[in-house]
Amino acid sequence: MRKFLCILAAVAVVAVVIPAYAEVENVKLSGDVTVRGIFKEDYGLGGIKNNDSYNGTFFNPVDDQQDFFMSQVRLRVDADVTKNISAQLELLNQRDWDGPSGAVQGSGLASGTNIGPGAAPAATNDQFDVLLNLANITIRDMYYEGLTLRVGRQDIQWGEGFVIGNQNLAGPDPSNTIAADEFSQFHSFDAIRAMYEYDPWHFDVLYAKRQENAVNLDDDEDLFGINIGRAFDRYKAEGEVYFVGMRDSAVVNAVGDTFDTTEERWDIGARGSIRPFDRLKLSGETVFQWGEEGGAGVTALSPYTLNGEVQQDVRAWAFDYRAEWDWTELPWPATLGAEWVFYSGEENSEDGKSGAYHPGYRGKFHSAIREFQGQFYLTDVPSTPGFTNEHQVLFDASFHPFNNKDLTFFSRWLMFWLDEIPVTGRGRFIGNELDMTLAYAYTEDLTFKLINAFFVPGDYFRTEGLVANQAGQTASNADEVAKLISAEVVLTF
Repeated sequence: MRKFLCILAAVAVVAVVIPAYAEVENVKLSGDVTVRGIFKEDYGLGGIKNNDSYNGTFFNPVDDQQDFFMSQVRLRVDADVTKNISAQLELLNQRDWDGPSGAVQGSGLASGTNIGPGAAPAATNDQFDVLLNLANITIRDMYYEGLTLRVGRQDIQWGEGFVIGNQNLAGPDPSNTIAADEFSQFHSFDAIRAMYEYDPWHFDVLYAKRQENAVNLDDDEDLFGINIGRAFDRYKAEGEVYFVGMRDSAVVNAVGDTFDTTEERWDIGARGSIRPFDRLKLSGETVFQWGEEGGAGVTALSPYTLNGEVQQDVRAWAFDYRAEWDWTELPWPATLGAEWVFYSGEENSEDGKSGAYHPGYRGKFHSAIREFQGQFYLTDVPSTPGFTNEHQVLFDASFHPFNNKDLTFFSRWLMFWLDEIPVTGRGRFIGNELDMTLAYAYTEDLTFKLINAFFVPGDYFRTEGLVANQAGQTASNADEVAKLISAEVVLTF
């Protein structure tokens, strides 16, 4: 009897394995490995000398130097189960280089000092955590040709990611294992999407659960929207319009205060691009945002509102307009660009209205330093973050040095002005930033990259007068240049 059961079990295993083996013939394995060395200095801009008491508080680093290594590994599986049904999985590990030490591993920041406002740091961290970055099912031509349904954890980017994209600002490091959150590769959404292609039109409807919180309470954070776009035959033009809703039923700020009010923000926007000439590309995006917010309640100065805990109506704008010119007459043919970006801010009053723009789940970033100030890094003289209440004017150039196609040099000069001045008596000019990137494709699969960035604070940071930050410390003048050097090697397979 026992022998019969063994034979029966073996037959059952073979019966299961054979068809399973037949289906894994369409499985594709891919991934990448990134190793990066980072040097940072004076990210606090030097307003508080010889003081690193921010370490262990909210943000990291401050005025001291940081130099460290980090690694990121992604392993991705794409499986075509049938002709129109597929699955996608991606595992991610990202960590700073250091050995395990007791209960605290990874970057050793068990208190979550590298996490900015609105993110919940882990109590401990583990550099060997493996994150499930992607896990979704796709059904193509579902009932109708051109109709695609995708369910599960997935990447989402509309247009250039100005509103919805690879959103590194919201929870980029759930394992709390890296100190440089702006380099995170964890950026996916738990979502349900229906996409329909009807040439030249495309339609995209999504619902995403950003935060479930307690399953028995109405305290969720949800994202939903619709995108309609089309391509045009003339001038290589394309465009899209979209509506996005973001609803947070329980607001918790950086110090753990909870508000009963519900925050709701609604975005309606339009984006497009056109090539009136072969060498010239013009693109632009406009967003109007409205809704209600409950205030962050940390101090009189908080990320999106200057009105503390006041419940107020939001009426905000954002613009992004760019021109690119292909200059083939130069000794090394280049692409030159100019761009203006605007996020509206709020007047320093308590009239129940806010003009402060909220970035949503943006995946498009223009700078290496400024746009992460106030979210991942605290400046000694506080200001509103680099993703709201700001004008950005930038000029950039990209070319292949020595006409070597394996070498690419990109440089960008940025200037920043406040829309509304958050601290009375200070200047409006935030500062200048120079970002330079040199990339070398050693082979088709192996790339070396060097990033060098400098942020020079403007008169807003250099005006005398004490200002209290979120840690309760005061500073008057901040004039140190923030510096970033990142050297990386990336292997894709």
